[in-house]
Amino acid sequence: MPTLSSPIVSVDWLTTRIGDPALVVVDVRAHDAYRVGHIPGAIHADLSVLRLSSSAPEVIAAWAERLQAVVDALGFGPEQTVVFYEDISGTMAAYGVWLLDAAGFGNGAVLDGDLSHWRQSRHQLDIGNVPPRPTSAAIAPNISVIATAEGILDSLNGSDEAVNLVDSRAAHEFAMGSIPGAVNVEWSRHLNADGAFKPLDDLEAIYAATGLDKSEPVASYCAAGFRAANTYVVLKALGYDAARNYAPSWGEWGTRPDTPVERHRYASG
Repeated sequence: MPTLSSPIVSVDWLTTRIGDPALVVVDVRAHDAYRVGHIPGAIHADLSVLRLSSSAPEVIAAWAERLQAVVDALGFGPEQTVVFYEDISGTMAAYGVWLLDAAGFGNGAVLDGDLSHWRQSRHQLDIGNVPPRPTSAAIAPNISVIATAEGILDSLNGSDEAVNLVDSRAAHEFAMGSIPGAVNVEWSRHLNADGAFKPLDDLEAIYAATGLDKSEPVASYCAAGFRAANTYVVLKALGYDAARNYAPSWGEWGTRPDTPVERHRYASG
């Protein structure tokens, strides 16, 4: 299968591998947008159905069953390379990468610049639907990439495993309330004006300024786990090997009575 050295791949990388039977290209935009123009051979997927609403063990177990069903229906397997794209280097494509890591496959990547850069390179677009080729590849859930409320609470209470936190939301959301100790790096800071990821050196500088340690676990969160997935992909690309996505994010943390909240002063502009 095409070898991945990073969870972010370029248009040039993809161009030279289109047609490889071990490559699956996945369009995660709205289905109407997909039908009027998509990368040749790309299938369509709605990954929003795999939102994780809670980090309770029984909820994660049920979610893993849904993940298995989606993986089977879309034809993903550990022997393939799966490239997700949308209009920019966005959040849903990144969520796909995290999902495949959570499935234990670890074979997903985001197309850098996504469809906008594909068009700029004057590559062909196809129309209509490409049916997936269903499989039955058993997932082996990798819980280490799923941060949980209990794990974060344990860390805040001084457990042996300290988990650093990145809040991927906008500054005004962060100001209204965050998980204590989190640093705020809005996910959109990862992108240039054209929607592609900034060079890795620039991304490295952004996270070096936060003081995060690459040798320690770091969990990203937002409101529902999608923006945090973009942060997860960037951290993974930068060598934060213990990166995690707290996928239930503020939707869980901000509504539980036992989870502490830190407030911040917000300076607009």
